[in-house]
Amino acid sequence: MLPALNEEGSIGEVIDDIPFSTLHDRGYDTVAVVVDGNSTDRTLEIARRKGAEIIVQKGKGKGLGVRQAFALCHPSNGAPPSTDDCRRMEHGTTAMMNAKYLIMLDADGTYPPKHIVSLIDALEKGADVVMGSRFKGTIAEGAMTPLNQFGNTVLSDVASLLYQQRCTDLCTGMWGFNARALDVLELDSRHFELEAELFAESSKKGLSIIEVPITYLPRKGETKLVPLKAGFAILDKLLERRFFNAAGDLEMKTTKRSEKSPSPAPFQFL
Repeated sequence: MLPALNEEGSIGEVIDDIPFSTLHDRGYDTVAVVVDGNSTDRTLEIARRKGAEIIVQKGKGKGLGVRQAFALCHPSNGAPPSTDDCRRMEHGTTAMMNAKYLIMLDADGTYPPKHIVSLIDALEKGADVVMGSRFKGTIAEGAMTPLNQFGNTVLSDVASLLYQQRCTDLCTGMWGFNARALDVLELDSRHFELEAELFAESSKKGLSIIEVPITYLPRKGETKLVPLKAGFAILDKLLERRFFNAAGDLEMKTTKRSEKSPSPAPFQFL
């Protein structure tokens, strides 16, 4: 699953580099699904040409798009798609509903798809959630600014302390989930605080979390991340999830700020 927004410079190469043949040899029927945040460039055109299935999210924000896709995998996590939507589902979205494993990575070319095999290995060995750690692996020159490295390290240490679960790369954009994890994670993120919520929710739900080393490359195209703004949002999400539950204690809080964080909207399948 590739969350994407205006990634025409990288989306084709990312899809090409997914190790479909290796995964097929291991018994997996693998489908690439692009969750598009309403791109205005050639992202969708290129993704279709490369054989990917497309879901265009309703609303803005990476977190919102991923929540909509997760709800498709396991409709109990959010509003299920309507009957009309189901009739228009293509193979990829149908496969997501029956997926044994879901691998998510950013579509900006920073996360080499070759590492998908390592994430699958960890899932096969019993992990519920796998995080690709750039700090346990290799960060290419120019791929991450010193400010982002410092901020990610601090936030990862805070997350480790709050949740008593070691985390070296809280803000990683490469994740693996089994069906159990997809079924129990309850999320309300809209933007780049998503990864912090994924870690926090996984920890609170008692899921088995494993980190595997990965490589991080310079992105192709302009970054959409505003470091300080994102940093504060991530810290807020860590604290919120530490002291509240998504479905329980947060119910009143979520109601009060419903305009700020609405439930996943209906899907648009193309």
